[in-house]
Amino acid sequence: MIVIVLDTNVLRRALEEEKGLKGDEETKLAYEIVTELIKCGNIIFVINADTASEYYRHLEALKKRLKQSRIAPQSFKLLSSILRKMRKVPTENHEFEIEGEAIGRKDCHLLNSAKTGALKSKVENAFVLTFAQDVYRSKKAKNGCGITIYLINLKDEKERKLLEQRIT
Repeated sequence: MIVIVLDTNVLRRALEEEKGLKGDEETKLAYEIVTELIKCGNIIFVINADTASEYYRHLEALKKRLKQSRIAPQSFKLLSSILRKMRKVPTENHEFEIEGEAIGRKDCHLLNSAKTGALKSKVENAFVLTFAQDVYRSKKAKNGCGITIYLINLKDEKERKLLEQRIT
């Protein structure tokens, strides 16, 4: 089992690509990566209440944008596929040893989701996927329970290859 947490910027871009809203490199990349992950049978996406609240905020803004652009339907096939593979985990606060630059406090909910998901799934590794370069300058977060969380910046080809190696 492979535990993955999607940062809201990855989810939003993938959904924008599904609806043809942007068409830039990042939205295409987000869509391709998320659809490939959905196809893998051994992957689950995890969220806690904090992550779910962030997702909801971004989805509501995206739906509003679709409505303003008169794009219908305002539902997302990709989101339905993600939800089928999604597991909600309790909101817990964990301590981490960050390799590299520290993570902004507002984004610790992603690490907490990943760690709780890894503990519940009894796996040693979890992945947080993002495009945010300003938030994740570190590469790994570890803790005393033997779990390593890999912070994958999807803009970086080396990091995408690391993800690919780990999930295949």
